[in-house]
Amino acid sequence: MNNKFLFVVSEFFPAGAQRQMYELDLEFKKRKINIEILSLLPLNSHPYFPDFFYKVHLQLGTKVRFISSYRANNLLKKMQVRMGLDNKDTLKAYFEEFRSVFFMGEYVFHSLQERVKTFNIERYNIFIMCSRFQGEYYRVIDKGFKYNFISGFDTDEQVAYEFEGYSQYRHTYLPLLLKPTLDYKTWKFKNIDSEKKIGIFTRLSKDKPLDPFFYVFKLLLELNVKVQLHIFGAGVVEEAGYDRYINTLGIKGSVLFRGHQEDIKETINKEQLDLIWFQGYLNRPAGYAGFDACLTGTPQLFWDFYDGNNSDINNLDSVYPHFKHIGNFLNASLKVLNDKNYAETLAQRQFSDVFNNRNMSFGFENIKYLFT
Repeated sequence: MNNKFLFVVSEFFPAGAQRQMYELDLEFKKRKINIEILSLLPLNSHPYFPDFFYKVHLQLGTKVRFISSYRANNLLKKMQVRMGLDNKDTLKAYFEEFRSVFFMGEYVFHSLQERVKTFNIERYNIFIMCSRFQGEYYRVIDKGFKYNFISGFDTDEQVAYEFEGYSQYRHTYLPLLLKPTLDYKTWKFKNIDSEKKIGIFTRLSKDKPLDPFFYVFKLLLELNVKVQLHIFGAGVVEEAGYDRYINTLGIKGSVLFRGHQEDIKETINKEQLDLIWFQGYLNRPAGYAGFDACLTGTPQLFWDFYDGNNSDINNLDSVYPHFKHIGNFLNASLKVLNDKNYAETLAQRQFSDVFNNRNMSFGFENIKYLFT
């Protein structure tokens, strides 16, 4: 039996799908599962996003290829036909070397959709963070293919909503997983009268809207809360459009852009952040940064970008409180900054959830059948 598996990624800069690929690769090495990685983009595709995970995969001993090696231009194809040479699709031949192919994100699959539909692939395996929120891809992906979506959606209602319209799909549950550690849990509640620091970890991009956070931060300042907003992440502020909100709201002097951070956990502890605001999706952090932050014991609040029905919205007592109401988000932020008991309880709930429930070694059992 062919026991090689191919994983297709977009690139190697620090982002959610790339981090998930790395965490999976660590587990594959432990279980002696043979994989290769195919990247859609070449190295150094972004001026300010380093190809961090490329070197990491090579250090693990994983073979990495680039799709540019399998793209023959039209002139070359015509010459091959004219000369009677074999003009078969080399990418198709490469894919068929593997028992199964996995796409790290629906946007990765979409970029190859027209090409791979003629390949001998029984079912397309896609690791996906969300479907409906990625509106442009949700609309254009062919919903008649056979799919196996692998995601963290854990109820039939959530799965049915996210994959509505797909006619032949299966769903495999796998939340974002990592290797939990106690080494970074150092957060302490600061005195109420001290100046507080709120942190946001993101990529500076129009695809990562921060306007709800800017509005709430403006209200905190109007309540004379001594607080700064530190935004960590690579990108250009003006290209992301954040400057327009900051200037309009008059909060420029209190918002600091701190650039890309190699290790989120180390940065949180070094900066001694009091609260982290993060983008969320249906009562879970929308990315690994949120789970990394939990391991420091720092409390987090979330703005929910899920557009379906969330029965737990605006609930202060949930593990990951999510909000879609500016006033409720403001009140929750004030509670974390001022109420020592609540802040510590929330931080411990979030740490415990990651430490006890997000271990890749245990969670991998949900997808083990795909590799046996």
